[in-house]
Amino acid sequence: MIAPKLEERITEKSEGLDKPAAKTWDGLSGMAFAANWDPEAAINWNQPIELGNVREGWINILHYFYEGEWQGLEIIQRLMNKAAHLFQIPEMVTYYSTQCSDEAKHLFVFRRYLNKLNSPPSKQKVFDPLVWLATSGPMPVERWILGTFFTETMAGAIFQKTLELPAIDPTGKEMIRWQLKDESRHIAGTKLGVQTLMDHCGPVKTWILQVWWKVFVKLAVREVRNLKPYGDQVGMDPEYILRRAFAKMSELEEFKAKFLGFPLAQAFLNPN
Repeated sequence: MIAPKLEERITEKSEGLDKPAAKTWDGLSGMAFAANWDPEAAINWNQPIELGNVREGWINILHYFYEGEWQGLEIIQRLMNKAAHLFQIPEMVTYYSTQCSDEAKHLFVFRRYLNKLNSPPSKQKVFDPLVWLATSGPMPVERWILGTFFTETMAGAIFQKTLELPAIDPTGKEMIRWQLKDESRHIAGTKLGVQTLMDHCGPVKTWILQVWWKVFVKLAVREVRNLKPYGDQVGMDPEYILRRAFAKMSELEEFKAKFLGFPLAQAFLNPN
């Protein structure tokens, strides 16, 4: 049984992410080592899963997430070493290796859960255009870091909302609760990555990335909004999720000033 106000306990000073150690690559790696969890032991897989009317919507959302985790793992493995060489920060490889381990666990538990629902994961093409846009052509490392800031922050917002939904079963919530502990650390890592990127970008490169970012965000927002039929079934409004995600990204003041000043982003930051 998930205790009341679990979200507040997880997100408020989550896993010590307000501490100085969370501001360095090795500090985040150390937190990942300490927070490692066993997906077989941490989750009670023996209890029945009862979803009722939300079953179809919840399963479709999970298929979306499974594909996102798969693509995320593939891209991290492809670009983390390039990032370390580009910014001359070898500690980045250590941290991103811990994130690879996290993503592998997330894939495992999603697959285990979906198999229990007799809906094994299948290839979803929804992320293919975003992956191509984030990794093809010049500056793949920089575009990957920016794109990951959006996707990790979005995942965190959806996971938090999931824990508030009464219709989601205890096994599903326990699965999400453990993943949210990792996602909170991943968001801190993407913030550090974005700050590193901005520290190494001059005016011309920043302008190019701003143009790219607007296109990426437009496509990403469209894909999140496409989940509305499934979100309606479980009680998860995509517009609410998007507002929370943009608000979280805007906490990084320099990023807000450089990358969140365009109309679409402002519409989420200032909905009234």
